[in-house]
Amino acid sequence: MPSVHIEKDGNHALIELRQSLTAGFAGELKPQIQQLLAEGISHMAIDLSGVDLVDSSGIGLLIATHNSLRRAGGGLRVIGTSSDIQHLFKAMRLDRHFAVEGKSSDGSRS
Repeated sequence: MPSVHIEKDGNHALIELRQSLTAGFAGELKPQIQQLLAEGISHMAIDLSGVDLVDSSGIGLLIATHNSLRRAGGGLRVIGTSSDIQHLFKAMRLDRHFAVEGKSSDGSRS
């Protein structure tokens, strides 16, 4: 199974990640996000329901993506976060810059 699944609809994209968002994977994901931006995508939702860990490189990629989308008049939503990742993002105040939505107890997005 691929580590990334992307669905596009107009200027919106849903990016489902299926492995931890760490340095190596962030480097692999960055050109895919840049391609989406070049195609005119201005609204992205990144689904982290398949992610157990986000390191500083992953956070940097999310911040850079947020900044690029804002410049394009759009925005970023990070969805399906585990409670640990959601707490990390809130502690870093990332939720003040883009929406951070956790998983509900049944595993669905909330």
